[in-house]
Amino acid sequence: MTVPFHLRQQVTLARHFIATRALEILALQASPLLGLVYGGAHPETTGLFRPASLLAGSLFLTAHIFVFNDWCGYHSDPQDPNRSARAFGRGYVSRFQIAYVATMLLVLANVALALAGTRSVVLGALIALLSLLYSGSARFGKNRPFAASASHLLGGSLHFLLGYTLGHALDAAGVALSLVFGLVFAGGHLNQEIRDCEGDRLNGIRTCAVVFGCRRAFAGSVSLFAIAYAVSFALAALGILPALLLGCPILLLVHLAAARHALRRGLGCETAVWMQRQYRTLFALLGLAMLFGKAAA
Repeated sequence: MTVPFHLRQQVTLARHFIATRALEILALQASPLLGLVYGGAHPETTGLFRPASLLAGSLFLTAHIFVFNDWCGYHSDPQDPNRSARAFGRGYVSRFQIAYVATMLLVLANVALALAGTRSVVLGALIALLSLLYSGSARFGKNRPFAASASHLLGGSLHFLLGYTLGHALDAAGVALSLVFGLVFAGGHLNQEIRDCEGDRLNGIRTCAVVFGCRRAFAGSVSLFAIAYAVSFALAALGILPALLLGCPILLLVHLAAARHALRRGLGCETAVWMQRQYRTLFALLGLAMLFGKAAA
């Protein structure tokens, strides 16, 4: 039996997307998961169905954001030496097929979030709007220095609040906790701009790394991460986060040592990828401390 061409395209897209994006999408679900934990979403109060629906909606929404960004970069990504190997524009699938998948993922996300509750739908819509501005807007998107960092700061915060507000009203503690995730997300994006600087310059995309240089972008990235450690430490001192997080200065020192080593290596794609592994490991430890500290409380 002959498989229709459009179906083969969909299978190719799915396989390619899973191979290049799946782990990153799954890792990003730590934000709403920790939000559920710190928002007090217990089976006795929210049941199991609503948290499961929220996490499914978050998964679909995150996948939509990546696919939509790939759709917007369909023509430019193949010109980027760091993205060309995984770019859909090299002929894997048509741009229409990518748009179709992005739309279906957004529909699935909204259905799942609607099952979780009205607040989840509203926060999901705000995250999707930020994605639209980042990937598709010439004025407020990735082509504007600082605009991209602002959208990642807000988007990362909203992603945590997506889980937090399922079982808890929005309050000052929730906003403060969300700031940690927003800062980490924004700091990571600046590091990503360093990784993609060469390709962005070729495509005329005016990121912070392109406009101000990689060293200044790197300094901004490390500064945002440092603030995230400081906020985590302050929240631990106030009793909002577990006492384990009082060890954040140690993580900061390790991070600064890694940053110093990165500068000695020379800032570029390989160094940015190396630095990404370092800070992801450190913040994975921070997230585990948040999770196990909360469970032990």
